[in-house]
Formats: sequence, C-alpha cells, structure tokens
Amino acid sequence: MNDLLFVYGTLRQGNTHAMSLYLAQQADFVAYGWFQGLMYQISFYPGVVASNDHSHRVYGEVYRLRDAQSVLAMLDEYEECSVRHPQPAEYQRVQTQIITIDDQLLEPVWIYLYQWPVADKARIVTGDFMHPIQMA
Repeated sequence: MNDLLFVYGTLRQGNTHAMSLYLAQQADFVAYGWFQGLMYQISFYPGVVASNDHSHRVYGEVYRLRDAQSVLAMLDEYEECSVRHPQPAEYQRVQTQIITIDDQLLEPVWIYLYQWPVADKARIVTGDFMHPIQMA
C-alpha cells in the first residue's frame, strides 16, 4: 500500500487538533509541497478540489505513514469517507502527485479531496490554510 500522504488543513504541523497530534505520532515528515488545486473555507476546516490551471496551488506537507493501512483507516473515519459514512461523502481519498518545494515529483501520494459544491464557499487564494489571509 502507498504510504505517502499529503495534508493541507487541520492535520498540518502547528495545529492542536487531536488528529494532527495523532498523525505526528504515526508518520514521519517528508517534505513541504504543493498540489495543483483550489482551496476553500468549508467551516473551521478547508476543502480542496483539483484544478487544470497550473497556477492554482495548494500548500501542505507530505508524510510517510509508518502503518499506512491502519493510519488511513483512522483518517478515513476522521474525514468521514469510510464505508460506514453516507455517500457521497464530503471527502474522497485519492492518489495524486505532489511537487515538493525543491521541485521533486512525488507519486503516488494520498490526498483527501473535497466532493461537495463549493459555489457558496470562500476561496483561500493563498492556497495555504496556515496563512489564509486572502479570501475571494
């Protein structure tokens, strides 16, 4: 099983959320990077959708999961996209490619993408949940 995970919101370093602390205990930091997508403020957390525009970037962190199967099962519960949750779920875990800050291509990397409509959501123009200064 693929053991790389890209996180861009409440699971990032610097958050005090219990799941961020869980991830820090269950994974090793690999690199800072970006995903080609758009970030929206959903509630107290962000949602990301893929984009075809190369200028759209979502910034986050890549981790190597020590026990990918069990950690991803726990995160699927947290993101409410496991089979136990009603579908279509708010998020879907998919594999993608991530570009590191020093321009290395990492793939495949797991990411949780937002699946519900974003028309009424504010876009985080910076693409960085830790620095969401600009909203559109």
